[in-house]
Amino acid sequence: MSHDILVLLAKTFGPIWMMGFLAVVAIRAYAPSRRAAHERAARSVLEGETPE
Repeated sequence: MSHDILVLLAKTFGPIWMMGFLAVVAIRAYAPSRRAAHERAARSVLEGETPE
């Protein structure tokens, strides 16, 4: 494989792979079934905090 072919493959499939990864992350983050896990994680940050 020459350098030009590798550059073409990287420029073609790199953005396609990244858009697919973004779609999977967005779907997983905004899925209604994950709401309880997100709420639990949000509250866990505040549990050990003491008011000053």
